[in-house]
Amino acid sequence: MEINANIFREYDIRGIVDKDLTPSVARTLGQAMGTYFRRQGRRRTAVGRDCRLSSPAYGQALSAGLRAAGCDVVDLGTIPTPLLYFAVFYKAFEAGVMITGSHNPPEYNGFKMMSGQDTLYGETIQEIYHLIRDDKAPRRPRRDGRGLRSCPRVPGLRRGRHQARPEAQDRH
Repeated sequence: MEINANIFREYDIRGIVDKDLTPSVARTLGQAMGTYFRRQGRRRTAVGRDCRLSSPAYGQALSAGLRAAGCDVVDLGTIPTPLLYFAVFYKAFEAGVMITGSHNPPEYNGFKMMSGQDTLYGETIQEIYHLIRDDKAPRRPRRDGRGLRSCPRVPGLRRGRHQARPEAQDRH
């Protein structure tokens, strides 16, 4: 798949909705991210998204790509970015992807990624681009990735309120 190399920035993957980023691109990104995560020995992946109109479709496509690469995906729903970091740090997720345009104008959207407790940036983001460019991401589903799960299966997170229960924080 042809993908704009300029969307692979220093600290995220970001582009213009329906120009640089489409659900097809999001699926391809998910396959490449999942391939990267699996090479790092990571499988259990949290996915969150902001409230931009394109985020739900990108979330579904990204999750399909992650599962195709063999990752188990838990959809945290519409959340603020710090809650994704909380989920990875305190709820034993091995990787995380936040779909967010951050502070950018509404025509943009993007992806922030974590492998373990490390945020991906710089050369690591370029590695994901190279997996796509060099056609190293799987094209068809692997049998070992589990289906999409939703937020209620994440202990310590309330559905709808998207915040940690105080008693869940006290245990750490």
